[in-house]
Amino acid sequence: MNKPVKERMIELMEPIDRQIMMCDDRHDQLMLACAMLTTVKDLFDLHIGEDGRKQMFKDFVLLKYS
Repeated sequence: MNKPVKERMIELMEPIDRQIMMCDDRHDQLMLACAMLTTVKDLFDLHIGEDGRKQMFKDFVLLKYS
């Protein structure tokens, strides 16, 4: 990953990291994670389509466990 992309990703993660730090307990963290998963799924569907999202996750699982 090139430096500008990595720096931009770090910048974009800052508000998310702040939200994680604001969680009072494990329950809050899990609620936030569920909300983030739903949003991420919707973003992938919007930009690469449902089939693209499903293929991406299949490829990820195959890569991780092969």
